Amino acid sequence: MIARLAILLIPLIVTAVVSADVLGFAATLLTICAIVGFAIAASGWTVSSKTTSIPAVRPSSSDWKSHHE
Repeated sequence: MIARLAILLIPLIVTAVVSADVLGFAATLLTICAIVGFAIAASGWTVSSKTTSIPAVRPSSSDWKSHHE
């Protein structure tokens, strides 16, 4: 009886361990990709001249009026 139980449980245990390892690896890769993607998007948003960045100082009222007329 114990031998039959071992024959059934060993493949299940191996499958569970390998699956957990693969899931952990996939989660790590996904996290790294998300961090790198966010860093690339943030640097492109603030550094690139083609995109607008949030101004650090509020423009004067004369500047605002000349741009919005």
